[in-house]
Amino acid sequence: MADSGTSADSISDDAMENEWTFLDIPWEDVVFKYIMPCLPLQTKFQLRRVSKQCLEMVTLYFSISHTVNTCRIANKMTAGAFSIMTKNNTSLQDLVLRNSKDWLSDAVLMPVLKQSSRLQRLDISNCTVMTNTSLQVLGVNCQNVKRLSLSECHWVSADGLTVLAMQCVNLESLDLTGCWGVNDEAITLIAMQCKKLQYLSLAKIYGLTDYAMSILAREVTSLRHLNIRGCWRLSDDSIGILAEYARNLKALEARECRDITENSLYRLRQRGVKIDVRPPQPPRSLAGIRQRKTWLNVQI
Repeated sequence: MADSGTSADSISDDAMENEWTFLDIPWEDVVFKYIMPCLPLQTKFQLRRVSKQCLEMVTLYFSISHTVNTCRIANKMTAGAFSIMTKNNTSLQDLVLRNSKDWLSDAVLMPVLKQSSRLQRLDISNCTVMTNTSLQVLGVNCQNVKRLSLSECHWVSADGLTVLAMQCVNLESLDLTGCWGVNDEAITLIAMQCKKLQYLSLAKIYGLTDYAMSILAREVTSLRHLNIRGCWRLSDDSIGILAEYARNLKALEARECRDITENSLYRLRQRGVKIDVRPPQPPRSLAGIRQRKTWLNVQI
């Protein structure tokens, strides 16, 4: 009986020694691929405080991540936390920092851009305390970027876009909504350099004129979606040129453009282009009115 008890204790000890923990699961093949992406960012930072091994695991995860997205907790994020997430990471491809108004600055972002030559997407929409210096650093160090969103970044100027257009010729999507400082010259340069653009938003750029649109339509033949909402200086001439040269255009946003009328939009509608401006309703025919009147009289 004593031998039996000793044997049971031995089996129990062996079982405890062979018991796996979360940290024993292969990190890069399992934890990083299937578990960490499902955890909220706050949970990942809490996990760092559990033990030295957990700190090592999360640090490694951050250093090889292809994506950093803070937009859901932008108002709770800090520059220090962002530095922890991006330190020594040279693999970033997708960087989404939308609405980071309080903490994102040139000093915080530029070190990350300088080490992210593989970056393909950057979204810093509504980030208000930055300058064109970050765009210059982006153009020099991240020449493979394909998607860039600068919506409501009122600090963007023609000078900042000049370096960007000269270096980032692989751009496929560019959002400049509300970038008031951008002028015809900057848009013209983008059109002549970035031939792969498929999506372009120039909404609420009040200085944009028909001249820039004429260059854009002729040079960027790959354009599929164009947003010129609120560009009140544009006229039917711009739409006419788009109809003639932008043969791949599939969608146009042109609301609040006071000098763009159905006379020009009709040509695009005939080609099946989706337009956010409703066509005018046709007037009722006199025959229809008479018929309705007759019907009313019968009912009375």
